[in-house]
Amino acid sequence: MADSQASGSMRTSAPDRTADAARVLHELIVVSRRGVADARTARIALSMTEQSILGYLVENPGARSADIARAFRLNRSTVSRQLGALLRLGIVRELPDASGRGTPLELTESGWAAYDEAIGILQGVVDRHLAGWTDEEVARFAHDLHRFNRDVTRDVGDETRR
Repeated sequence: MADSQASGSMRTSAPDRTADAARVLHELIVVSRRGVADARTARIALSMTEQSILGYLVENPGARSADIARAFRLNRSTVSRQLGALLRLGIVRELPDASGRGTPLELTESGWAAYDEAIGILQGVVDRHLAGWTDEEVARFAHDLHRFNRDVTRDVGDETRR
């Protein structure tokens, strides 16, 4: 890395930045893979997509399948299949609605239990991995992940409006 005399800050050359960005991608893949594996130890083993749908419904009560498809950039038929499985498991239910815009969805009591169990397992894994970190390191990591996801969400919103 080259030291910038003008600003006193560190700058990363393009090859280093490319390698670092590739490392970020690799680490995100590893985290995702481990998270799915860890969450499958729950009584109701859900796929990553199913877990994501439950999380979306927790954050967006009454969302419709089209909302989920748009948010995750998935084909509506993919979301429909996943929702069909969740409905059959009794984890998600459809709410009555006369608007004709699709059916609002929510978690059932079993859905909340499955979601809470999966989140509890994942939070336990995160807590164990961060046990040796300082409070400042955890805060910085949380800040950087939030920034990364905020920027990704903004980009996705821009793409869906095109």
